Amino acid sequence: MKKVIIFGTGQFAKIIHQYLANDSDIEVVAFTANESYIKDDNFCGLPVVPFEKVESSYPSSEYQMFVAIGYSDLNKKRAGIFEQAKSKGYKLVSYVHPSVVVVGDFEFGENCFIFENSVIQPFVKIGDDVIVWSGSLISHNTTIKDHCFIASHVAIAGSSTIEPYCFLGTNCTLRNGIKIAKECVIGAGCVILEDTKEKEVFVTRSTTIPNFNRDLLKDI
Repeated sequence: MKKVIIFGTGQFAKIIHQYLANDSDIEVVAFTANESYIKDDNFCGLPVVPFEKVESSYPSSEYQMFVAIGYSDLNKKRAGIFEQAKSKGYKLVSYVHPSVVVVGDFEFGENCFIFENSVIQPFVKIGDDVIVWSGSLISHNTTIKDHCFIASHVAIAGSSTIEPYCFLGTNCTLRNGIKIAKECVIGAGCVILEDTKEKEVFVTRSTTIPNFNRDLLKDI
């Protein structure tokens, strides 16, 4: 059984703990955070230890780690702790929910988390430190590079490439064969039909309230 320390004491860390605690192959033993951010020595019923000296209580020879930080600063905060944990000698555990549909083999790196009901088609490659939230489709021959965050119900068509430090919002859609350049933000509901440039941000208009006589609804 893998013994795992979770970095983080926020909402995302609590969610990750809920999933890992119900996986028979993983035992969460503690949480860790930078000492200046620790407000309590207990979180979710487990001890919280300073990251600066975590290896003295939980040596990397016996324990693995998961960095549970969201997409803050386009995933760079999570990436920074990922690199620090690696420098301390820790292996970063990855998790694929049992309900994920995987067709054939696919490659994925460390500190990846694939939430429930996602679909991974053949010949997909996922780098280190990638989060794929529930119900997303990663189509064949797609590559998602390091430190990306894919929100719920994203549809990525085949042979696409997502460069590092990207965020793809809920229900966005990518046409087949395109490249999302480094550090792009694709907002919820966007449809991307061509390659992007680095650091581009895409948003859609919010649904508006129609200005009409509500009495007409009685006849619908």
